[in-house]
Amino acid sequence: MSKLAIKGGKSIIEHEWGKWPVVGKTEIELIKKVTESGNWSYNGPMETEFKKKWADFNGSKYAILVANGTVSLQLAWEALGIGYGDEVIVPGLTWQADAATIVDVNAIPILVDIEEDSWCIDPAKIEAAITSRTKAIAAVHFYGTICNMDTIRTIAQKHHLFLLEDCS
Repeated sequence: MSKLAIKGGKSIIEHEWGKWPVVGKTEIELIKKVTESGNWSYNGPMETEFKKKWADFNGSKYAILVANGTVSLQLAWEALGIGYGDEVIVPGLTWQADAATIVDVNAIPILVDIEEDSWCIDPAKIEAAITSRTKAIAAVHFYGTICNMDTIRTIAQKHHLFLLEDCS
């Protein structure tokens, strides 16, 4: 290959990439329905229907909608009572929101190294980071990999810590 495809060379991919987002007649009709209703907020009829279906799917009595994953993390920390001076163990390689939301509730993120093969938090390093101020562990399933939840859950239970999973 003498020239990259982006520079005018021959592409090795002979098919078109899928388009995103997928927009068909159904999606257009649903957007039109919501827009024309004049009630397109977190508490509109379609949002209410989605919350009910999501709660049912998860076997939960309630579900709430939030703007994004960052807001959901902050609400989770607040719901757990994490606050001023508390420490929360987070992986050293993660999205900024995982540490920033801990700071947002006036707690302290404690960075712990990751495993080489999974890029997820290393359970073997968690216990050494636990102090009397540690209140929770954030297990982030990073880049589509899965944390060793059995071991992390055992550590959290042993030390009476909250365990929050972020499926980034």
